[in-house]
Amino acid sequence: MDTTVRIHNRNKFEHKEMYQGRTIIIPANDCIKLDYEEAQRFLGQMFTPKFDKGGIQVAQSFKWLEMDQADKKRAEAVLRNEEDKSEKVFVCMACSKEFATKKSLIAHSKKEHADALVGDPEKED
Repeated sequence: MDTTVRIHNRNKFEHKEMYQGRTIIIPANDCIKLDYEEAQRFLGQMFTPKFDKGGIQVAQSFKWLEMDQADKKRAEAVLRNEEDKSEKVFVCMACSKEFATKKSLIAHSKKEHADALVGDPEKED
């Protein structure tokens, strides 16, 4: 499964940083793609800011990066081995018919296979 996430540079200046022996450049108001775990390490890496003669940080040296939230949720779900709930299918064990919800499967079972039911299907999880 794909755990690639986008890292956005929210600054109006290009971000340039050394990471694990390579130079990563993110254009202003643009993004790059990294693996989720690598992105976490990159975002957490200390970045040495630059200061002007008055001791004020130069705007070009701000590290204003963030991970795309939708990509983050998707990658974390993949890493936790969670299944996509929209693809969950309930199958009737008597006739192999598929249903999108548990309620529709129970209704079908009561209507079509009431003679085969042993207990109350609504009490079981």
